Amino acid sequence: MSAIGAQLLRVGPRVVWLLLPYAFGTAVGALPWATLLPPALRPRLLGVVSGRFVASSANALLPFFGLAGEPTRLLWLHPNARARGLAAIVVDRVLYNCSNGCLLLAGSAVAFAATPLPLALSLGAAGAALATLAVTGLLMWGAIRSGVGRRVQSLLRRMLGNLYTADTFGAEVDAELVGLVRERPSRLALGVVTHMLGRSVILFEVYLALRLLGVAFSPADAVVLAVVPIGLSLFFSSVPSQVGVQEGGQALVAAALGMSPSVGVTLVLLQRFRQLVFAALAPLLLEVGRATPSEPHGVRS
Repeated sequence: MSAIGAQLLRVGPRVVWLLLPYAFGTAVGALPWATLLPPALRPRLLGVVSGRFVASSANALLPFFGLAGEPTRLLWLHPNARARGLAAIVVDRVLYNCSNGCLLLAGSAVAFAATPLPLALSLGAAGAALATLAVTGLLMWGAIRSGVGRRVQSLLRRMLGNLYTADTFGAEVDAELVGLVRERPSRLALGVVTHMLGRSVILFEVYLALRLLGVAFSPADAVVLAVVPIGLSLFFSSVPSQVGVQEGGQALVAAALGMSPSVGVTLVLLQRFRQLVFAALAPLLLEVGRATPSEPHGVRS
């Protein structure tokens, strides 16, 4: 504990620099959802980005596989557009998971080629990446076949009030979901690339944190430590913020890379500080949402 405390003191107020890559990366990651919506239904850019920050904060705090906060993004849409918005959220999460799988696969290759990590750990990360991609594809197929819109309609009624009492809401979601998947595959591929860009910017905070801590590391070490949470999320998504899981996982990987295990724990604590800052801003961002037009152009009651 004394080593962790000393490391936190070494960083001090400079921890605020970690807010920048997360803020920029999250803003980039907000864009694919908006591009899945027709232009007439999209919120203003400020609303799109605010919704992404609020959803991310809620996902970190609520133990529902990192998805519980996603419906809050519908608050930035006119009620008549929310069926299409929900379908776009489902597809957006598929694209996001695909980007995570690709990044984890790249991290496993870096671990194998440029770090002293055991071969079994690199192969395990590659297996987790491929499993992420496979499971994501199966879940997308299952969502389409099972009529996910009808299933989540009752959940949304509990979370967001009586805006979803119409029996047609779930059917609209399912029809839009099929349309999004079948049309313009290039747009889906662009969404994966955009999410990868946003996630890569966020992962840069690990490199920045290691620099602030003043420890010896290579770029490959930073890449491996950055993708550890992605690998852990495949198995521990139901744990709020992966509390305890990330600390233990990063400590083990840091030690395997030749660093002090305390560096891994401190790294997670610095990221949690960033998480708390943006969670505290969520109520303000909700107010920003209320300030956006209630009826986007092209939508009529």
